[in-house]
Amino acid sequence: MMNGLAHKVQYNQATIDNLFLPFLRRMSKSQQKLGRRMVVFLAALPGVGKSTLALFLERLSNTDETLVPVQALGIEGFRYPQAYLNTHSVEQAGQAVPLSTLKGSPETFAVDKLIGKLTDMRKGDVRWPIYDRNIHDIVEEIVTVRRPIVVIEGNWLLLGEAHWQNVRSLADYSLFITADPIDLKERLIHQKMTAGSTYEAAVKFYQQKDRLHVERCLKKSWPADETWQMLSDGDYQLKGRIVPTRMVDRNALWRRPDVQIDNTLLGGLNNRNAGQGIQPPLYDEGYAHGMEEARKVILKKLYESGTMSSKAILDTFQVTAEELRDIIK
Repeated sequence: MMNGLAHKVQYNQATIDNLFLPFLRRMSKSQQKLGRRMVVFLAALPGVGKSTLALFLERLSNTDETLVPVQALGIEGFRYPQAYLNTHSVEQAGQAVPLSTLKGSPETFAVDKLIGKLTDMRKGDVRWPIYDRNIHDIVEEIVTVRRPIVVIEGNWLLLGEAHWQNVRSLADYSLFITADPIDLKERLIHQKMTAGSTYEAAVKFYQQKDRLHVERCLKKSWPADETWQMLSDGDYQLKGRIVPTRMVDRNALWRRPDVQIDNTLLGGLNNRNAGQGIQPPLYDEGYAHGMEEARKVILKKLYESGTMSSKAILDTFQVTAEELRDIIK
C-alpha cells in the first residue's frame, strides 16, 4: 500500500542478491559508524518505480538480522495542500500560472517545511505527512519515524534549483535512479492508462507534464553518491558510484586542492628532480594551480547557467565573496 493505493511489484532474485542487499549492507555499516539516524535520499526520475523500490528495501531490511532496519518515506506529503494550490500562483515567462496546474512540480512543494522535518529527524523521532491519492490531498503527521536508517524518495531531492539546493546537504548518502527517456515515456503513458485515462489523454498528459518533469530532473539534479539504471524490462543495475568522501567530511569535495610535497607520486618526482639539481616543488604546484583553475571554470559555469545562485555557491563551496566576484566577472 502506497499513498492509499495498492500496488503489485516483483523483482529478479539476482538483482535482490547482487544490488539491493549489498546496498543495504553498506548503508548498515555506514549508519553504525555514524552513530545516529542516517538519512538516505533515493532521488529518481518519474516512472522508475522509486516508491515501490523504497518500500521493498524497507521490507528487505527486515529479513536479515545483520541489517539495520530501514524505514521508507516519500516527500509527496510536503506538497502544498490543495486549498493552497487553488489560491496561489507563480510567475513563469512573465505570466502568473496557477499552482494547481503545476501539481507535482518543484514549485508546489513546501521546501522549508521539508528542510525543518529533515533537520528534526536527526535529533529524534518525528511525525511525517503523506499524500493520500484517494482524497488527492495532504494528511499531516500520520507516520512516526522511528528507524535508524530512513530512505526518503522523491523526484526533486537533488534538484539544483532555488531553495531545493539546501535540501541535498541534509542527506548522509544519496542514490539516483536514471533511465532511458524512451522507456519512461512508454511506462508513464501505460501508468496513466492503468489509472483510467484513454490513450490520447495519457499521451497528452505525458507531453504537457511528465516529459517536462523527466527532462528537468535529468538536467537539473546534482550527481548522487550512487546511480542505478532502470532497464527496459523494469529491472535495475548499478551504473556508478562515487567514493563516499562525504560520509567522513561532506565538504571535502568542495575544498580547494591541497597538494602536499609528501604526496607519494608528486613527492617521488620532486625528489628525483632535486637529485638532478632542479628545485622542488615543481609538479605539486603545477597540479594545484591546474586544479584551482578548473575549479574556477566550474563555479563560473554553475553561476552563468543559472544552476546555482551566488549565495548557493558561497554556502556550498570554499570561496569568499570577493573571490567569487573575480570568478564570475
